[in-house]
Amino acid sequence: MKKTVSIILSAVIVLGLFSCCGCTKKREQILIYSTGEEERIAFVQEKLNEKFPNYDIIIQEIGTGALVSKLQGEGVDTDCDIIHELEITNMEILLDSNPEFFYDLKDYDFSKFSDTVLPYSHKKYAPQCMTYCSVVYNTKVLADNGLDVPKTYEDLLKPEYKNLISIPNPKSSGTGYAFYNGLISTLGEEKATEYFDKLNGNIKEYSTSGSTPIKSVDRGEIAVGFAMLWQCVEYCANNKDLGYTSLDMGSPYNLYDMAVINGHEKRECVVEVFDYIFNELNQIDIEKFIPDSTYKNYSPENADYPKDITPIKMNGVCDPSYKENLLDMWKY
Repeated sequence: MKKTVSIILSAVIVLGLFSCCGCTKKREQILIYSTGEEERIAFVQEKLNEKFPNYDIIIQEIGTGALVSKLQGEGVDTDCDIIHELEITNMEILLDSNPEFFYDLKDYDFSKFSDTVLPYSHKKYAPQCMTYCSVVYNTKVLADNGLDVPKTYEDLLKPEYKNLISIPNPKSSGTGYAFYNGLISTLGEEKATEYFDKLNGNIKEYSTSGSTPIKSVDRGEIAVGFAMLWQCVEYCANNKDLGYTSLDMGSPYNLYDMAVINGHEKRECVVEVFDYIFNELNQIDIEKFIPDSTYKNYSPENADYPKDITPIKMNGVCDPSYKENLLDMWKY
């Protein structure tokens, strides 16, 4: 009897040692870098956690410029597995640094994407969303300063707007770059440069984040902010003092994409997560937050979302050298 008890105790001890030595199966970890907005990242994180309860999925929010610099420095040996929502010219910048930076998506079905985004598609990265831009304003702040709702870009040059406008810095924000490129594409380089020289006198802040101006408008700190259309719709629905307009020359836009870092597809868990984002989650995310023309046969269910959007004809949308030249000219 004593011998039997001894054997059992020995077995328990051995099992305990195996357990303590880390022989239990380790949870897979997937790291995602994203330039998305806080509310969208939180939504995607929640959906990923629900879908993959046995994985540790971390979405790390990084600004556009910082993300590109980080990936260029780290290369394909980066800890990042999946890129979530990076502006298209920056995807091309990464491919310029290494044509094999991303896993080839040739076996993925791109036919569900609309003709609006397909011309910009690339088998090394997939379309994620097309975001139009708009100008958001606070009617109370405008009224307090004796200003009417702006209807043209020229309106924003009036001296009464001094320190009442915020725009994201094109060097750090895809939204800021969309406005910058939109005006250059429309007015030409010389006239657009003159415009921004004049506008500079009225700017209170060039924000590093694309979401900062609309938050400042929402708090009543400024009168006008340059922002993404979907955020304008969302904020205006929750604040009766806010409104938005595309002004006179139409809506600038930007294209964002997703990709898998080359070599990281060898981990099955990474492919599983990316497949879910590509095949299901991204469309759910788009329909909830950015009901623009990313997918075929889709019209916004949000009654507040504008149906007829006139986009600016943008130059060099996926040309990194064009973007770098423009940013070299930016002096604010």
